[in-house]
Amino acid sequence: MSRFLQPLGALTEAFPLRQGEKHVFAFGPHGVEILARLAQPAQLHAIHHGETHTQHLLGIDSVESMVLLKNDDAILPVAKGAKIAVIGEFARTPRYQGGGSSHITPTKMTSFLDTLAARGVDAAFAPGFTLDLEPADRTLEAEAVETAKNADVVLMFLGLPEAAESEGFDRETLDIPAKQVELLEAVAAENKNIVVVLSNGSVVSVAPWAANAKGILESWLLGQAGGQALADVIFGKVSPSGKLAQTIPMDINDDPSMVNWPGEEGHVDYGEGVFVGYRYYDTYNKAVDYPFGYGLSYATFELTDIKAEKTGANTARVTATVTNTSDVDAAETVQVYVAPGKAAVARPKHELKGFKKVFLKAGESAEVSFDLDERAFAYWSEKFNDWRVEAGEYAIEVGTSSRDIAGAAMVALDGDGKAEPLTEWSTFGEWSCDPVGSKVVAAVYAAGESGELPKLPDNDMMRMFLRSMPINSMPMLMSEGGKKITAFMLDEYAKLAK
Repeated sequence: MSRFLQPLGALTEAFPLRQGEKHVFAFGPHGVEILARLAQPAQLHAIHHGETHTQHLLGIDSVESMVLLKNDDAILPVAKGAKIAVIGEFARTPRYQGGGSSHITPTKMTSFLDTLAARGVDAAFAPGFTLDLEPADRTLEAEAVETAKNADVVLMFLGLPEAAESEGFDRETLDIPAKQVELLEAVAAENKNIVVVLSNGSVVSVAPWAANAKGILESWLLGQAGGQALADVIFGKVSPSGKLAQTIPMDINDDPSMVNWPGEEGHVDYGEGVFVGYRYYDTYNKAVDYPFGYGLSYATFELTDIKAEKTGANTARVTATVTNTSDVDAAETVQVYVAPGKAAVARPKHELKGFKKVFLKAGESAEVSFDLDERAFAYWSEKFNDWRVEAGEYAIEVGTSSRDIAGAAMVALDGDGKAEPLTEWSTFGEWSCDPVGSKVVAAVYAAGESGELPKLPDNDMMRMFLRSMPINSMPMLMSEGGKKITAFMLDEYAKLAK
C-alpha cells in the first residue's frame, strides 16, 4: 500500500485541496471527492477492501465518461413516475470491458436492470436480441415491440457485442449489428419516445438510425458500476458531462485513412500525416455527425469575456468566463484550441491545447484560465529535427467542441529565431525571406550592378520564375554566369551564417 500512497501524495501536492476551491479542477465535479478519499490511508483501506466505497468511486468515474449525443424534446432525464420499457440484452448483460487480454474480474457487477430493482423502479424488460453475430431472432424482436408499445419512454440498450470488437483483429465496419437497427426501427414504428443507450469500446456510426431516437447516450464500456451510473444519469440524479475524444463521421469513407485502407499486399501506409481526426475534418470543412469534444448536458452554458495576453516571447495566457445559464447544477468542459496563421509547413486549422472541466451550480459563473507554453504553438520540423515556433499572429479559440467555438483572441509571437538552413536546393524566394539569405540576394544584385557577377534578369515574369527556382538551377537559365551566381551565394552564406 505504501507504493500506492506515494504517487497519490504527489498528486494531492500538484492539486492542493483548499477550502472553497470547488469550481475548477481537472478531474471533473467529483474529482476533489476522489482525491480527498485517496489521500486518507483509512479511506484507502476501505476503498481497497470495501465494495461500497469501490462501487461508489467507480460509479463517479462511469458517470463522468458518458456522452449525451442527442436529447430532443428533453426526453432525458426520464420523468418521475413515467411508464418505462427497457429493451436490449445489454441492460441485463452489460458490456463492461474490452475483449482479449483486457478482461478483468469485477468485485461486484451491477447491470442497469439490477440497479432498477435495487431502487424500486418498475420497468418492463425484453432482451430483443442475442449478444452474438447470429441473425435476428424474430420471436425476441416481436416480444420487444409489444413490450415497448405502450410505454411513456423506451430505453433501448444497443451496441457492439464482444465478438464485434476486440484486440487482435480490425473492425470491418462502424455500424452496430443490423439486427439491432432493425429492432430499433420496428420499435420506433410503434413508439417514438426512444432513448438509445450505446455500449461500445470505439466509435460506431449513428447517422443511419439516429432519426428513430429522440435521445442518444453514448456510455462506452462503463466497468462494474455501470448500472448505477446509467441510472444516475438517465433519471437525472446527475447531469451527463462527458465529451467525445473522437469525431463521429457521417460515413466511414469520409475518414482520411480510408484512402490508404486496406493497403496493398499486406502493407498499409499511414498517409494522413498530421491530419488525423478533427485535425482533418475541421481543416477541410468536412461535414461530421458529431464533432470532437462534443457532449450535451441537462444544463446550458455560456462562454464570455474571452481574452488572451502574451506572457513571454512565445507564451500566452487565455481567460474566459463560463456561466451556467440553467436551473440545473452541472459541469462543462472548456476547451482551448490554437489556430496558427500562415506557416512554412502544412498545419491543421486548429489543435486542442488545453481543457478544464468546470462544475457550476445553477446560475453560477467562474473564470477559467490557461497558460500556453511554447510547445502549444510549435510544430515539429523535419529540417531542424526539433520543435519550431514561427513568428506571427495566432488565434486562441475557446469553445465547447472543435466546432462550437464561442470566441477567439489574437496574440503575436516573436518566434524562436531559428534561421532556416539554406542550401543549393532552396529557392530564390526562400533565400529572399530568410534573414541571412536576403543579405546574400542583395549582394548578388549589387555584384551584378558593379560587374562582378552577371546581372540577374529583372522583369515581372523572371522575378516570378526565380522565386520558385532552386539556386542550383541557375546554370540552366544563365549558363556559366548562372554557375558563378550559385557559387557566390553559397560562399557568402557560409561566411554570414557562421
